[in-house]
Amino acid sequence: MVKWVAVVLVSLVLVGAGLYGYYIHSYSRVEPPSAGVLKRDSLTVDGLERTFSYYLPNHLGARPALVFVLHGSQGRGEDIRWQTAFGFERLAETENFIAVYPNGFEHHWNDCRASASYSANTQNINDPAFFTAMVSYFSELYDIDEQRVFATGLSNGGHMAYRLAMEIPDRIRAVAPIAANLPVPENNDCRASGQPVSVAVFNGTNDPINPYDGGLVEIMGDSSRGEVLSSDDTVAYWRHLAEAPAHPTKRWQVMRGNTNEVAADVREWSSGDTSLRLYQLFNSGHVVPSAQVHYGRLFGGNMPDIEAADEIWGFFRQASE
Repeated sequence: MVKWVAVVLVSLVLVGAGLYGYYIHSYSRVEPPSAGVLKRDSLTVDGLERTFSYYLPNHLGARPALVFVLHGSQGRGEDIRWQTAFGFERLAETENFIAVYPNGFEHHWNDCRASASYSANTQNINDPAFFTAMVSYFSELYDIDEQRVFATGLSNGGHMAYRLAMEIPDRIRAVAPIAANLPVPENNDCRASGQPVSVAVFNGTNDPINPYDGGLVEIMGDSSRGEVLSSDDTVAYWRHLAEAPAHPTKRWQVMRGNTNEVAADVREWSSGDTSLRLYQLFNSGHVVPSAQVHYGRLFGGNMPDIEAADEIWGFFRQASE
């Protein structure tokens, strides 16, 4: 009997490990660059110690830009580093910017979703003040160009990028949310400034958490985050603020490898110095697009045909010209 029980337990462990490896396990195929240095620090904001890390390139030029890269729910700054294939660190070495990985309050950001159950929201943590304090920190230490401060993020981090664009557009030049749509108006408690901001949205059509066409956001049975707009309506919100035309000014496709299959459809709208983009990622899930990062099947599908860091930095650079 004991031997039989041991066999069953071992079998269950092996099955569990196999399911984890197939459905959940995610990893980067590349290592971080070794030229620069990863530093860590903290700031006290509203009586709370807020922590962050940042990659300082080996040869930092004058007036560098600042790129905030934000983790998702239950994450840390360390997670979004590998989830973006350390791409922003690689680019920082040649593009003269500092990549910053802040940590949310108890692993979450207080974004615009009023009904969210995590403590960053229920305790109404002042995350915009944290980012404002970090901008001042980097301005004092490294004399950054405060007209070239950008933010991107995955999921909850993408939602936080939306909040920064809505509430402190004087501090944030452009944002690039990934796997995130704006919450529906009745569940949006951000104080919108009404000012246009350059925004690039990266959303997968097979995302099991953030529905591309809008609807209820649900994670492991937790639906407290409420409903979101569709990807098109999310971009339309920013397009109306910028008074951009209804029809895109540019449109192009990204092909899947050497095939005739379309991996992504990209639309761009321009108005004055404001640019808007929507990356419709076909058969992609709740992931950061990259050929260098693998996500488990639970997340809905990888997107190896676009390297998010390269696309996002290209958009940020264009938005600041």
